Amino acid sequence: MLKFLKGFDAIIAIIFLTIIVGIIVITMRSKTYSVGYEIAALKSKEKILRQRQVELQSELAATERNVRDNLLAQKDPSGKLNKYVLPDPKRVLRAEKGLH
Repeated sequence: MLKFLKGFDAIIAIIFLTIIVGIIVITMRSKTYSVGYEIAALKSKEKILRQRQVELQSELAATERNVRDNLLAQKDPSGKLNKYVLPDPKRVLRAEKGLH
């Protein structure tokens, strides 16, 4: 009878340890999957942020062009000259030619 109880205790201990190991393995796998999902979500957010950055840079360039064009279109109160004067392109070309 004592041998039977020792064998029975060993079987219960093996089953108990198997259940504990199974729970640990399942927990680790679920954490691994959740980390994988987090990484995928972060990569997706990074891609969206990069696209948004490109859009914002493009909008900034367009805004700078509009500001420049508006400044060039402004005239003084007499209506003659632009308030914002850029150098004459002919002079710029001459200066570039003179440097080389």
